[in-house]
Amino acid sequence: AVVSTQSTGGSGVVGLAAILEGLLPELTGKKVVTILCGGNIDTTILGRCLERGLAADNRLLSFTVVVKDAPGGMAQLTALLAQSGASIKDILHERAWLLEDVFAVRVRCMVETRDSAHTEELKTAIMSNYKHVEFIGMSDHSTDTINGP
Repeated sequence: AVVSTQSTGGSGVVGLAAILEGLLPELTGKKVVTILCGGNIDTTILGRCLERGLAADNRLLSFTVVVKDAPGGMAQLTALLAQSGASIKDILHERAWLLEDVFAVRVRCMVETRDSAHTEELKTAIMSNYKHVEFIGMSDHSTDTINGP
């Protein structure tokens, strides 16, 4: 079997979308051809669309967590993420803006998970290992601040 992947612009799949949604009942049972066109989508925009799709499917988890600013502090966090099977997409640590504790660092992470259940498992693991965690939501732009153990 030959597997092929194609991309097309949003307007290039309108006909297919209408058929798949059952909006053209007069075509039911007939052999139909629809033209897919507009495959000139910019790769940067395609990447943004894919990332937003992952977020909408609850497969991207964005959070900040406060970790010890000592050797091994960041390693413990990344080990937790690796053991859970999450893939780190972006990570940044900030020392200057955390005014409460000179011996801590705020780490901002975006990780990709397998599915919604994996995302929830990872949230639980993070909350049980870190005292100050903030999860940043996609669809409602919400932020949940959790003070753990």
